[in-house]
Amino acid sequence: MATTSVLLLVLLAAVATAAAADDANSTTHLSFFMHDIVSGTNPTAVKVIKGPGSITATTLGMAFGDTTVVDDALTETSSATSAALGRMQGIYMLSSQTGAVLMVCANLLLTSGDHNGSTIQVFGRDDTDADVRELAVVGGTGSYRMATGYVLWKTSSMSGADATVKLDVYLTTGNGTTVDADAPVSSVDGGGSSGGSSSGSGSKASSGAAARTGGGWVSAIAAVVAVVGSWWVC
Repeated sequence: MATTSVLLLVLLAAVATAAAADDANSTTHLSFFMHDIVSGTNPTAVKVIKGPGSITATTLGMAFGDTTVVDDALTETSSATSAALGRMQGIYMLSSQTGAVLMVCANLLLTSGDHNGSTIQVFGRDDTDADVRELAVVGGTGSYRMATGYVLWKTSSMSGADATVKLDVYLTTGNGTTVDADAPVSSVDGGGSSGGSSSGSGSKASSGAAARTGGGWVSAIAAVVAVVGSWWVC
């Protein structure tokens, strides 16, 4: 009887911990269209570094090493005049010597609705000859702080080197699991008070203070419940 009671207590503790972890995380699916314009008098994608060789990716008009800075519009539909949802700001470069493969590093900045000002950081390999490409979500800010996930990247249409690309973003966030921004600043070298810092002891955390706290307290309480229950039934 005592053993059964202990096992039940441990099981309940495990369920409570799992439920708390689920509550701390949320999943989101976002969908929008990116308009990458390299032509005309007002391009949103501008080449800033020219590779040393000749063009190898004819569909893109790019040579190995060519690097482009982008500030592309994100809209609700494939029409460039549809509702504006944000911007993709960052860089891409031709990273293959033989194919039309880009290395993409960009921020998806949202500019509408409740998530105005939030960003999603995207990094990965864009094989433009593939129907669908998968890039990684490596972070985020605002509503999507510490986001992880992936982006499915699919070319919707091409006009010369100008492209309209559909982005389906699947991400998980764990808001509330980080140290509060008003927490005291920790010494970077771990040597105690940063009394000489120009920011002062009351400034917001800006160095090593950021860390995940998560549901550790739930696990601790669950362990205590299990131990106390074991002692009580004996």
